[in-house]
Amino acid sequence: MKIEIERDVLLVALEQVFGVVERRNTIPILSNLLVIVENGLLSVTGTDLDIEASASASAAGSLRTTVPADKFLAAVKSFKPGKLSVAPIEGREALTVKQGRGVRTIATLPGDEFPKRAPLNNPVSFTMQSDVLARLLGKCAVSQSSDETRYYLQGVFLHTTADKLRGAATDGHRLIRAEIDLPDGASAMPDIIVPKKAVAQVIQLIGKAAGDVVIETNGTAISFKIGSSSIISKLIEGTFPDYSRVIPEPAGNKITVIRDLLITAAGAVSSVVNAEGDKTKIRSLALDFGASDGAHEMSAKDQTGSSASEPIEATYSGTPLRFGLNSQYLRDVAGIFAEGAALTITLHDPSAPLRIVSDKDPDLVGVLMPMRV
Repeated sequence: MKIEIERDVLLVALEQVFGVVERRNTIPILSNLLVIVENGLLSVTGTDLDIEASASASAAGSLRTTVPADKFLAAVKSFKPGKLSVAPIEGREALTVKQGRGVRTIATLPGDEFPKRAPLNNPVSFTMQSDVLARLLGKCAVSQSSDETRYYLQGVFLHTTADKLRGAATDGHRLIRAEIDLPDGASAMPDIIVPKKAVAQVIQLIGKAAGDVVIETNGTAISFKIGSSSIISKLIEGTFPDYSRVIPEPAGNKITVIRDLLITAAGAVSSVVNAEGDKTKIRSLALDFGASDGAHEMSAKDQTGSSASEPIEATYSGTPLRFGLNSQYLRDVAGIFAEGAALTITLHDPSAPLRIVSDKDPDLVGVLMPMRV
């Protein structure tokens, strides 16, 4: 009932599952990680009952217990790189983590009490490259909703077309759609909504483990497996709105601007009316596009009389136009596109949604709803 493992190997496994565990729990076992060592393999599992994350690593010995996630991670981090020994204390619900003369003692709970999810029944299975999945989920994640009353928007909607796998997310103010070529075997995948916590956990996992990702879903749950790590999550029950109706067709009023210049201008103007310490934050920006390219401007003002304006280096074709945008939403949506990309922004009129695409990101479409100014 003692194991030996390299400190850095154990640390990687713990960091891959730690984010699933909620800091505050009314059920003590859910604050713990399940640690099992057998047949030369260590498995670490964390859960919040909706999402379960597991990671594995080579280890010698035998062990089955649960240990508080925060304390175990802190204990392992506190040691230098090198071999660690982990062993339960006989007669007590506790274990020790040792390296040389250094000892950390942590309380445990029985491993048999840990609620582990069963494998998915009759899933659709397909494989994707990890960087492709990270882009698909990561780009959409920007516009996920945090409104609990519209729970079906609190995630990324995945669905298939004849030749594409598409992801979409919206909070009602901004919308992002991303797409990739349809992976082999994915055509039978049902329409699903992946919860935002699962999205974040998968993106984090991909950042720590390289390789192809095996995805399985049966319409009620989804699993992602990469290397020796995996995530299983419930899916959001509900119907995602027909977002394609929100994406406008290209309009006659057309703005072409470099992504970086637009973000810089929005940040510069916002910094004055949203100075640190201000009780009231001004979210709206006014954008003016005139008949000549030298007349384009972004501006904002607050209730104290402070104001800021900045010229916009852009080309514009259409009738003179003035419309408002949320400064943060503008930066978020523009930020999904590649650095240095030329953005094409079209809108029918000042009250119409903006369609945003780029010359470097044919897989992405952004939509922004305007504000009154």
